[in-house]
Amino acid sequence: MQISPNDHRSYRLVTLRNNLRVLLIEDLHAPRSAAALSVNVGHFCDPVDREGLAHFLEHMLFLGTEKYPKVGEFQAFISRHGGSNNAWTGTENTTFFFDIQHSYFGEALDRFGQFFSAPLFNAEAVDKERNAVDSEYHLKIQDDVRRIYQVQKETINPKHPFSQFSVGSADTLEDRDGSSVRDELIRFYQTHYSANLMTASITGPLSLDELEALAKSTFEPIPDHQLAPFVPQVPFVEKAQLQQFISIEPLKDVRKLTLAFSLPSTDEFTAPSPFPTLLTCLAMKVPAV
Repeated sequence: MQISPNDHRSYRLVTLRNNLRVLLIEDLHAPRSAAALSVNVGHFCDPVDREGLAHFLEHMLFLGTEKYPKVGEFQAFISRHGGSNNAWTGTENTTFFFDIQHSYFGEALDRFGQFFSAPLFNAEAVDKERNAVDSEYHLKIQDDVRRIYQVQKETINPKHPFSQFSVGSADTLEDRDGSSVRDELIRFYQTHYSANLMTASITGPLSLDELEALAKSTFEPIPDHQLAPFVPQVPFVEKAQLQQFISIEPLKDVRKLTLAFSLPSTDEFTAPSPFPTLLTCLAMKVPAV
């Protein structure tokens, strides 16, 4: 691992017994301790008839675990001790992160790790969090960036999962005859979340040995189901979606030109980074939005 001579941090890469990979960052000058975990599961994995399920799962994992069953306890603990927390769901990854005052880092990590080893999916929180997801969706309807993103979704191969609605709403996440969204949420979690698909980073003014001990106690209880990452089996665009000129009328006074070129996959020519949460963790000093 190459490190800049101007970088005061120390690093260690470890793979835990459950195949979860962790980047440890010893930073004696860090204003707060921080952690991030990314799982190779995003909205591409949503069932066709349950759009937004991966995003809904991201929300629900914050809301109670076997050891800490009280809904909202994690966020309250982080806020009480000068920290912040957030998460986001992308196409192929979902990432969770927080920062906190140094002296409370171990306690916060214990709570954080429970998201991925013993979540409760509290039934009493389902309706409230479904409404939160629905509000998030409606909040962005008049946002030109989101509108342009939706146009892109509607002009690629409709069989590709990128074309699906990713945020979720009260309609796509409603309970149906013979099937509750909570039951489907649990099945989705059990089907897709696995330690071997996860990477994590933790950083703070502790020694690398101390950080490694924290990583093991926090993340090794997460079960490894030895799952393969989901890879779409259909092309992003087909001939019918090529050579298009699309004009969009924005709601605000915006002038923007986007040129998009479809290229074949370059995965076979690129060595993937085994620790993609590094940048997320280093960015913890910036307030989450």
